[in-house]
Amino acid sequence: MEQERQPINLSTLLAFAVLIALVLLLPAYWKWIGYDPGPPPQPVPADTTQAAPVTPAEETPSAAGEPAQRPPDAEQVDTAAGFFVADPNWTENYTTVSTPHFEAIVSNHGARLVRLVLKDYQYNDEERKGLPIVLLDSTDEAGPGFEFFAETHDLATAPFVADRQSVTLTGGDSALVQFTAANRNGTEWTIAYTFFGDHFDFRTRLIIPEPWRDNVERELHYGWLGGLWPTEPDPGDDNGNFAAAALMGKDVEKIGGVDKSEPVKNLTGETHWAAVQTKYFVCAVIPEIPGDGFRAIGRERPVLYEGERVDLKQFSALVRRELRAGEPIDFTWTVYAGPIDYDALKEYGVGLEELVDLGWRWVVRPFALVILWLFQILHSVIPNYGVVIILFALLIKAVFHPLTKKQMRSMRRMQSLQPKMEKIKERLKKDPQRMNQEVMKLYKDAGVNPMAGCLPLLPQLPIFYALFQVFRTTIELRGAFFFGWLTDLSQKDPYYILPIIMTVSMFVQQKMTTKDPKQKMLTYMMPLLFGFLFRNFPAGLTLYWTVYNISSVIEQVWLIGHPSKDAELNGSEVGSGEIEKTGPKKKPKKR
Repeated sequence: MEQERQPINLSTLLAFAVLIALVLLLPAYWKWIGYDPGPPPQPVPADTTQAAPVTPAEETPSAAGEPAQRPPDAEQVDTAAGFFVADPNWTENYTTVSTPHFEAIVSNHGARLVRLVLKDYQYNDEERKGLPIVLLDSTDEAGPGFEFFAETHDLATAPFVADRQSVTLTGGDSALVQFTAANRNGTEWTIAYTFFGDHFDFRTRLIIPEPWRDNVERELHYGWLGGLWPTEPDPGDDNGNFAAAALMGKDVEKIGGVDKSEPVKNLTGETHWAAVQTKYFVCAVIPEIPGDGFRAIGRERPVLYEGERVDLKQFSALVRRELRAGEPIDFTWTVYAGPIDYDALKEYGVGLEELVDLGWRWVVRPFALVILWLFQILHSVIPNYGVVIILFALLIKAVFHPLTKKQMRSMRRMQSLQPKMEKIKERLKKDPQRMNQEVMKLYKDAGVNPMAGCLPLLPQLPIFYALFQVFRTTIELRGAFFFGWLTDLSQKDPYYILPIIMTVSMFVQQKMTTKDPKQKMLTYMMPLLFGFLFRNFPAGLTLYWTVYNISSVIEQVWLIGHPSKDAELNGSEVGSGEIEKTGPKKKPKKR
């Protein structure tokens, strides 16, 4: 007997609609969060005829720990304006500060921080693997710096004198390093650094006793100038996360794109901090008293990757401070230069943790924070993040088991109703209103909710997006090793083994749940589509979805073999397709 054709039910149509929406909206969502799955450019100077910045491969600490030498003209004292007065025997030298977390080198030429190395974090690419991260190198035109209104003075060329040449800190120690420079007006300018042994931050203090005499007026900017270099194996992905940001009032203003027609953006308002960030690291400036505005400068620096020109984004972010006439300048800023660690940033109490992109504030972010907290708790006991992800996937499967069971039973019952639904549609095809009434009555008599098959998917969507954000933005999973070829769960699987396993597991799952011949194409298309999407996702996220799919297959096999009690009472089992009888139960006869 020829098999009766069955229409696609409402759950399948809804699933198709959600799938199509995800595919259409995913590129826009990637663009909104700054995710760039494009090819990784390896920064190399694009034009060797001009002075070019150091490439990441050159940004490694020298054996002696001294900064690389700048061009000879950079060693000369600014005598053009003749504002600062230097001793004839003045020469450039460096103050080295070593703490358990970083090594900093400050030049007396401008009292500038010229080198900053993070000891707790290493490069993960093959060329520099194991070497500490260099956030700032002396050959870069970057680092914390000052800008005056109308550029009246360039502190970067001032001949300062340091009060010490070497500092070593441990634990809770702190040290003050002062740089002073005399000027032709008979006053001294002071830039003081305070370093701490147990922090990633340091403090900068600027003292100008008589700014009105030194032609310093109206406003002053302080922040991180010149941007940062990529630190990850995939510089293209890292470059996609480069941005300048500031907390103004209660809102974070973030600039992630470079507008060539308007590279400088000035925003006015209460400013709590300004920062330049990469994917995992940030340099943020926090004024002691909130500033009066935010200045962001965005430029693109051309580099070569496999013979093709690529534009590397570089941002500067500064806090503006208005100056009052007749008052000396004595301002202090805290500079945080380290990992984008949610817990560490939150300790400052100024909203720096908002730099951790955990998704939409009221939808995805709460789930992401819970997931991150669970990961940290599990990782404190289990040192391997891959095992943590597997346990988390099984935990989520256990939490959603009741909903999955209800979903499976609803889908089977909907399939068993298809023949009756087909007859109703054939009989009442000229009366759509009555046809819908009869179909809804059929659902009601059978005790079936047509939406029940999709309901378990809804709470999983924010969890999935939260996982995506956690895996691609949190420092905890950077360089997390699982086993074998999976050396970094925050990066994609280099051999696409996990996406293939995930595709196969999803195909098996679809094969078990799809019985309608009209939905046969769905069995093949969905696994292939998801496998294609996951090929560039973080390996940790793919591992989670693979484990979840495999556990779903095992769960479905178990449910089919273990019918529920109410199904047994009605003479059916889960997945059999038999409808539960809803009529009154017959009373047992008395013997």
